[in-house]
Amino acid sequence: MSRNKKSGYIIVAIAFVLFNVIVFAIPTEKTSVFWIAYAFTLVAFAAQIAIWKAAFNKADTLKSRFLGLPIIHVGVVYLILQLIVFIVFMSLPTIANWIPVVTCAIILGLSGIFLISTDLGREEVVRVEEKVQRKVSSLKELQADVEMIAEAQSDPEAKRALAGLAEKIRYSDPMSDESLAPIEDEISTRIVALKTQPAADTSSSVKQIEILLSERNKKAKLLK
Repeated sequence: MSRNKKSGYIIVAIAFVLFNVIVFAIPTEKTSVFWIAYAFTLVAFAAQIAIWKAAFNKADTLKSRFLGLPIIHVGVVYLILQLIVFIVFMSLPTIANWIPVVTCAIILGLSGIFLISTDLGREEVVRVEEKVQRKVSSLKELQADVEMIAEAQSDPEAKRALAGLAEKIRYSDPMSDESLAPIEDEISTRIVALKTQPAADTSSSVKQIEILLSERNKKAKLLK
């Protein structure tokens, strides 16, 4: 169990104990309204455990843990709202039972919607980040290939052309899309072909790759 998760559980446990001590120490009439609101408040406390678990179970990296904080925030807000509503209904023990049921159910439902939406948002951010990282890694591999080809070249003109290509790959847009796959595959194929190409043809081949790279970057920019 991670330290953050353990700390969260301890905080919830302490808050739950304090809540019960205060609630049952105050001399109020324990009507059905009280017990309905109390039951929903217990659900809110229990939900905190599931929320903290959801927030940190998928947190493999520091960034993913940070992205889990909004989920915890929604959970805490839900608990606070439920506690406020409980206090209100505890002071109104004779109102109709349907009022606390409907009110607490609405709070629970809306909180659930916000929690699910927040978690989906986090998953989407992580998915996009992973996609970008894969593409950055792919571009770095292409850059490394070009740099190694340049190092193996003895022709000064070819070496300069390859160095320029490596620099352009380095600063290429890391974002990608399925529609860019054909042109990216062609760039990769042409770079591989440079390894066995005569030095005299390298400069012209590099120019063709640069044209493809420029086209790819422009299309990537339009897709944003």
